[in-house]
Amino acid sequence: MPPSLLDFLRALLATGEVTVAGQLTPFAAADLAPATELLRRYHAADALHQAHQVPAFAPAAAQWAAGFLYRTMQLAFLRDHGADAVAQHLADWPGDPTPEASYSVDLTFRHLPALLGLARDLAPADALVTRLQAVGQQWPLSLVGPAPAAAPAAVLAHPALRALYLDRLIERRDRARAAQPGAYEGVRAALGEYVAQLWPDFLTVVPTIL
Repeated sequence: MPPSLLDFLRALLATGEVTVAGQLTPFAAADLAPATELLRRYHAADALHQAHQVPAFAPAAAQWAAGFLYRTMQLAFLRDHGADAVAQHLADWPGDPTPEASYSVDLTFRHLPALLGLARDLAPADALVTRLQAVGQQWPLSLVGPAPAAAPAAVLAHPALRALYLDRLIERRDRARAAQPGAYEGVRAALGEYVAQLWPDFLTVVPTIL
């Protein structure tokens, strides 16, 4: 039996080593509820590791993102499917990118940068690469694709999302995003007196002036 969405999520959240079905068939309706419940439990566990109280779980957004990630993995390897399949199976989230949606989406979208790298390696000009870069602009917390024109104000306005976002900039030493107003000041404050240890060349980052 091909891996279901629930199988995929169990493997992703436990080891990061996943397999997907070889055909783009609809997810089984009976699989969606347990998959969403697994994400709910993961949200509660992940929240324990954040510096502030995280936004509430948004089940529909979490389920959408999990399905999007599954389909992305499939399309990265099913090379006989082109731009039409990408547009059909990787549709935008139909709701608003609220703090609740952003954090719930990020439970799985934090793995999307690795998939973008894989897609680039396989076919740099592919429609899948373009699609992932576009969706990354909609979900900046997950740091997918090129840096947006400005720091994500909605993310920086929420204490838990701001702390998580700044930690990721430091971890990945993302100079382009760290230079943006709002983000630069936050990264500098977070580094404090440990700049040399955590990001040795951060002081060479020139803040962007809008």
